[in-house]
Amino acid sequence: MIDPLHPDYTCIPGSPQRPCFDYVCTETSAPPCVTIVTPFYNTGPIFHDTARSVLQQSLQQWHWLIINDGSTQPESLAVLDAYRHSDPRIQVIDHATNQGLSAARNTGFRQVKTVYVAQLDSDDLLESTALEKWAWCLESHPEWHFVTGYTVGFDAQEYLWERGFHEGTAFLAENLIAPTSLLRAAVPQAVGGYDEANRAGLEDWEFWLRCASRGYWGGTVPEYLDWYRRRPTHNDRWTNWDHGPRQRAFQMHLRQQYPHLWQGGFPRPAAPPHGPQATVVEELPWANRLHKTKPRLLLLVPWLTLGGADKFNLDVLEQLTHRGWEVTVATTLQGDHSWMPLFARHTPDIFRLSHFLRVVDYPRFLYYLIQSRQVDVVMLSHSELGYQLLPYLRAQCPGVTFTDFCHIEEEHWQQGGYPRMAIEHQGRLDLNIVASAHLQRWMTQHGAEAQRIHTCYINVDADTWRPDPQQRLLLRQELAVNDATPIVLYAGRMCAQKQPQIFADTMRWLTRQRVHFVALVAGDGPDLAWLQTFVRRQRLGTQVRLLGAVPTARMRRLMAAADVFFLPSQWEGIALSIYEAMACGLPIVGADVGGQRELVTPECGILLARSTDAVTEVAQYGTVLAALLADPPRRQQMGRQGRARVEASFRLEHMAERLLVLFEEARRRHEVEPRPVPSGRTSRLCVQQAVESLQRSVAADALWWEHEQHQMSAHTWRTRLYFTAKHLLLPYYRAGLSRDMLWLRLVKEVVKRTLLR
Repeated sequence: MIDPLHPDYTCIPGSPQRPCFDYVCTETSAPPCVTIVTPFYNTGPIFHDTARSVLQQSLQQWHWLIINDGSTQPESLAVLDAYRHSDPRIQVIDHATNQGLSAARNTGFRQVKTVYVAQLDSDDLLESTALEKWAWCLESHPEWHFVTGYTVGFDAQEYLWERGFHEGTAFLAENLIAPTSLLRAAVPQAVGGYDEANRAGLEDWEFWLRCASRGYWGGTVPEYLDWYRRRPTHNDRWTNWDHGPRQRAFQMHLRQQYPHLWQGGFPRPAAPPHGPQATVVEELPWANRLHKTKPRLLLLVPWLTLGGADKFNLDVLEQLTHRGWEVTVATTLQGDHSWMPLFARHTPDIFRLSHFLRVVDYPRFLYYLIQSRQVDVVMLSHSELGYQLLPYLRAQCPGVTFTDFCHIEEEHWQQGGYPRMAIEHQGRLDLNIVASAHLQRWMTQHGAEAQRIHTCYINVDADTWRPDPQQRLLLRQELAVNDATPIVLYAGRMCAQKQPQIFADTMRWLTRQRVHFVALVAGDGPDLAWLQTFVRRQRLGTQVRLLGAVPTARMRRLMAAADVFFLPSQWEGIALSIYEAMACGLPIVGADVGGQRELVTPECGILLARSTDAVTEVAQYGTVLAALLADPPRRQQMGRQGRARVEASFRLEHMAERLLVLFEEARRRHEVEPRPVPSGRTSRLCVQQAVESLQRSVAADALWWEHEQHQMSAHTWRTRLYFTAKHLLLPYYRAGLSRDMLWLRLVKEVVKRTLLR
């Protein structure tokens, strides 16, 4: 997929730069579920790009109708001939003469025998999961009659396009999408297809409004799923598309043809109710069983975003694909998926369920993925829904190995967080994998079966995270910090877990003790605003510099420039940032919580026990930091010891090797000591409860978001009122007016300005 923040328009679908997955159907006789209709007229060699994007679709049960609309160029005819007998799923239909795009599409529509039909022009491209996501989207959303995704414009013009069917009446003003989309096959038949009399362009705009006039409308999957090849200009071929008088005239023609659409008659598809009585369908619409030559993993995660657990998931994906595995990733929650482009560097098989499915269809889609990909191992990584669906998935897929991975216990949430869920569902997992021996002991103490729990440290890429004297010099020059000034680095999400209050008070303590240092704060979060205020009010701006969120590359430079890594966490598993800091040769000062002591030994850092008294905790951290900042040789020795410890025992490849050993152990236990398979009734009951639980969670999140927006609006209104009042009343306040007179003056000023407005 394309990275919206750093788009590379040359890395098209089918490019050798893209990661591969073995999308080959094992059952060539399986009936197609999607027909692709492609008009072809003198397209030339660029059609090979289009063909590759079709042949590499994750949904392999397709039938491709290529309508040769009277092509005359020998080169184009030779290109087309290469596909006439190359695949039994490809059929070329020839027009004796050129009849135009509308007629070619209609010819294809008349030949469709599947439930769904995809429109794809002969020079455009599909992302590898496009057909699969669109088809499942229409299966899950019966109120939609067609679906599209976001579009990448490429070739002569390059851009990202996020408009689509979700904008509804905006289509009355302009055509918002390229033709590439998936439709219910009955729709073009019902509306009579395209207007074949129109050969001047914008025939697809007329088609969408024709559908709308009959009550048919669709939706948009919020992902970049198709690539639209742009020419330098289109109005030399399509005269209606001139962004001028002819286009305005065409719009007036549409308004005259479908007047009720402009009179409030535009269709607004209503989603079916998804309350607690929603029926969970188990039957799969198609099989799509894919050929397999490598072991396969299904990784179930909540989302793809910034965080230690998510970085571990990304590392697992990268390490396993390098070792010959094929990995499918499915996310089970709505939320920030900003790291999806990073995951997409290693696998194209990524499915954000909330983007194309209703919650009620999550269970059967996950079952479908396991069956389609012939998955060997399913690993849950902090997915609550994954735990809840274990009875259903085990019952449906009794031959698959199921494991999980837990990083940290969270006593304040769900009586222990994900490890508590792992304990409750241990009887349905072949093996539990945890990030520290501490967590293994915690789970055992809370009732888990000890011999089924194994430790796998998350580790760090010691080749990427390493001391870098050159970067140290450059960044210190950039920050105007000389080499004699020790730098304390505090990095992480600014939230209660990382205790920014303790950090801030410790920095104030050091400043009052006249310790010479500079502290760099890297990270964002809900407590960042408080920290900014604290630094300003305590006049710590010279000592403490707040950098906000920083990208990974800059974080490596910060660690290269720093002298001590400080992380006074309230709780941790083993912080990923401490792995990275030790790999960069930094001594550690932090909290003796979770499994931190398994990584940070006295030779490479100082861990302090938590104190119930914040003043005591601050003084302890301050004393340790002051001594370390005053002793450069000790700092350097501890840093070297930490780096050596990481290189010897905590390299990223060690994690991958250990994880594969544990997968094999889980498979062995699955065969030798199999877990009981839940009955059909039990699995159905569990899946219904899981869906209802997730629906309540989604509804609660929506209400919370609305509450936060309201609070933000109220705060903005109060802030605006405060500064307006301050601006209006300052001259009168300086003149010595009483409070009552100030209020009276404020009312008069507001009334006067309102009347003037």
